[in-house]
Amino acid sequence: MNSTQQLGLKVIKPGIFSLLQDSGRFGLHSIGLTTGGPLDSQSFRWANRLCHNSEHCAAIEITIGGLVLEAQIDCIIALTGADIPMTINQQPASLWQSHIIKAGDRIELGFAKSGMRGYLAVAGGYNAEPSFDSISTVPREGLGGLHQDGKPLQAGDQLGCKDVPPYCITTLRLPPAQRPELPRKTAKLRVVLGYQQEAFSNLQKQLFFSTEYRITESSDRMGYRLQGAAIKPAIDGILSEGICLGAIQVPADGQPILLLRDRQTIGGYPKLGALLSLDIGTLAQLMPGDTVSFEAISIEQAHNLLHLAERNFRNIVLEQSIDVRVDNQPQLLQLSQQIEDLLVSRNPRGMQTLQAALSPGYFLRAAELILQSRGTILIGTGFPVDDTFETDGPLGAFALYAALEKLGAKPVLVCGAPLADSISGDYRVHKLVVASPATREREAQQALDLHKPSLVISIERPGLTADNIYCNMRGEDISDRCASFDHFLNLASCPTIGIGDGGNEIGMGNLIDSLAELNIEPSITCCDELLVADVSNWAAHGLIALIGAMRGEDMLREWDNLEVLRYLSQRGSVDGVSRQNTLTEDSLESEISEQLILALRKISGFC
Repeated sequence: MNSTQQLGLKVIKPGIFSLLQDSGRFGLHSIGLTTGGPLDSQSFRWANRLCHNSEHCAAIEITIGGLVLEAQIDCIIALTGADIPMTINQQPASLWQSHIIKAGDRIELGFAKSGMRGYLAVAGGYNAEPSFDSISTVPREGLGGLHQDGKPLQAGDQLGCKDVPPYCITTLRLPPAQRPELPRKTAKLRVVLGYQQEAFSNLQKQLFFSTEYRITESSDRMGYRLQGAAIKPAIDGILSEGICLGAIQVPADGQPILLLRDRQTIGGYPKLGALLSLDIGTLAQLMPGDTVSFEAISIEQAHNLLHLAERNFRNIVLEQSIDVRVDNQPQLLQLSQQIEDLLVSRNPRGMQTLQAALSPGYFLRAAELILQSRGTILIGTGFPVDDTFETDGPLGAFALYAALEKLGAKPVLVCGAPLADSISGDYRVHKLVVASPATREREAQQALDLHKPSLVISIERPGLTADNIYCNMRGEDISDRCASFDHFLNLASCPTIGIGDGGNEIGMGNLIDSLAELNIEPSITCCDELLVADVSNWAAHGLIALIGAMRGEDMLREWDNLEVLRYLSQRGSVDGVSRQNTLTEDSLESEISEQLILALRKISGFC
């Protein structure tokens, strides 16, 4: 079905200038195609995160406001960015939080009181045919958008999107203290000087950095033209070359141009440097007539600022609320809490202590993250024991892998040797290698860039301690044989889930204070949603049982625990407690896990 024919949100009024934008169109400058994408990427990312989306999902970039939509299906929306009043059925609706929309609801946006651009996301993203692997709208190129013609939204357009499933929905809210602050008519922007700074004398650079420039009416998504003190380079022009996002181009009249998402791909004017990418969103919220000034920073400072901002984005915890949409569905929050209690009922390693520190419903929140994810999902697993791996972790990872494939996702197992080599013929695998601390972050980023996951899960993977080493439950340093998975979660631009049963696993950094009560070397690595269980594999089964209840499907019915243990044993696995090649998980016979799975199926309503 063509995207314009799919049910979703119908455009009643398109507003002043409303564009479909995803994260952008990359790697095509060589054929003259610009990047496109959101001008305020921070607000864009928050809108998607509030809807449980990956940051690559399309949203509507709304300039000034005026957009009116009518829902044809049930869905979830969130509006971020500029202070644009929003009503749902003429009732005020808050920005920076997600809202459940029912078929027939009318969503109306007023006009910005502060700021210039808002971002309206919908759970699952808007559906449109991509042009060159992106649906980002670039009007000057006639490329992208709902009809692949580069035009803004028009009255009568139908934005296809995903119907809300008939089960409990989590709506999210970004706490007010964590919301980006909109600029008030002026902003100071940070600049990294480029190699062409040598074409500008010290006097000209001082003039630039001491001047307050006015944003002119001739400003758009291609670039912001400024008016103020003219600066003159010592050269008239250069050979045309590629232009980066945020480049500060100085034409013949000396009035700087700040180049943005829809910039030309090459240019021949001298460039003083480039804006720090974090500040481009601030610039995009300023109107013509507002003013900007500049300060220089080093490239090292820029790197630090970017890393800190990314870490802050990942570590902010969204406030959550539950809304049960269909009366005849099980009370999923109650079911989640039943599962949470069941999985720590034995309590051999003090997981009840950690459970008490978690906000109830963590299994439900993790299940919803999975159901909202599309495409590739990375599952890190494999805890080193001597020169091999233990059964706890991989077994649960295999169960998640099978469930995710049934949901239509593309799971990839991320693990080190010898586990990766022994299972690569049966599963999609990304192999980790033991790397020096200096290269771990770079290798993780390369893997994330390769796979572009919508979700990252860690199940029973060792997490770094405060001393930057890896330890097992005995407190032994296993760093020399432990490949790192921590940075996959630290650097991911998508949601992350951690699963553990002892306190030394990835994700346990969420509960660092509570871990002080346990006699372990705790992990400090955090995640978005942490699940605890007496055996990590059991958390995977509990998660699958809950997802099955939400879908009305017994997803554990065909699971053969003993057969999977045999599969692992044949590939050299050992029990994590006894360190022997036995068909057990943390010293427990397979029968114990089978009884637990049966209990999960019963409380989920399938037995």
